[in-house]
Amino acid sequence: MSKAYVGIDLAANPSRCTGYALIECLNGCELRSMECLYGDDEIIKELSNLLSYDRLIVSIDAPLRESTGMRMIDKKLISAGFKVLPPGFKHMRSLTLRALKLIEELNSVGIRDIYETHPRSSLLSSRCSSVEELMKGLSISHKVYDLESACDDVRDAVIASIVSYCIDNGCSLKVEDVDGVVWLIEKVC
Repeated sequence: MSKAYVGIDLAANPSRCTGYALIECLNGCELRSMECLYGDDEIIKELSNLLSYDRLIVSIDAPLRESTGMRMIDKKLISAGFKVLPPGFKHMRSLTLRALKLIEELNSVGIRDIYETHPRSSLLSSRCSSVEELMKGLSISHKVYDLESACDDVRDAVIASIVSYCIDNGCSLKVEDVDGVVWLIEKVC
């Protein structure tokens, strides 16, 4: 069974880098791509190319529900020691709106397994000190990629792709409240 686990660190502005990462699992799991993407069309095209996989899961670092203030889920994450920015904050509004539009477009091409995550909180919840240590702990290969020299957006996308992997493989941590669900990674290290 072929599986594709995608992570997206969405930028509010389409002219800025949106981190993108793909973990492919065929005979073992390997980081197959990590790069910057830009406009929504580029993101949709990249993900549409993955529809031939038997399983496709996407995790996005962006709020996936609108709010005029702080959501209950954000309060829960903050009280647990995670540093998240709620969708009601002024500069987060455009990110949230872009994420909702992108999800609608992805749904229209048949991509439905889309989850909200927060990569830095996910790395913290995993108790790993680096992305490399996290991947090693989950036996995900990254032979051709230097994770430590990647920009923050791309590195966060790699973590988001690991969240997608964990949702499907039982190593995720689901934090939920009445107004949302955020997926993190359980203790790996």
